[in-house]
Amino acid sequence: MKKLILYPVFVLGLCTEHAAQAQAGALVNLIGLGVRVGAQAALKPKLTPEQRAAQQAAEKEAASKQGVAELDAAGPAVPKELVLHRTPADKLPKKSAEQITSLETQLDACHAAMLATPTGVVCSPEQRTAIQNAAVSVARAQPGWDLHPYQQEMAFYLAEDARRQQAASPATPAK
Repeated sequence: MKKLILYPVFVLGLCTEHAAQAQAGALVNLIGLGVRVGAQAALKPKLTPEQRAAQQAAEKEAASKQGVAELDAAGPAVPKELVLHRTPADKLPKKSAEQITSLETQLDACHAAMLATPTGVVCSPEQRTAIQNAAVSVARAQPGWDLHPYQQEMAFYLAEDARRQQAASPATPAK
């Protein structure tokens, strides 16, 4: 009977010893971290309040310049110039050639409407829907096909439409 009781007690004793060693290891790591932080604080140069304020101002200025640079690098949401992207017939993939030419034909219609009159509508809502449907069919037929140039072209046409509508609508006087 004593053997049956001693065995579980022995196993439990080993488990608690292992847990205590794990806690001791964590304690050693914590002490080491404290020593490193203290050493870094001791080696850090002491700054006067004026120097600290100047350093913070320089950091804020650098952060604002970085934010502006990131916005400039991202570029505007609407392209400023129109770049037509048309795929030559011999470069079209066989299984999605029809869908790609349909998309390019729809975009050509918007381009022709834009060139036809400086004040008219570039893309009607029906044309926009047709272009979206054509882009979806291209994406389904040829998943690896780069639609980004077509999306940029469409964004240009939408921006041009918005600009023309804004120019056409007279500014209402404030009452």
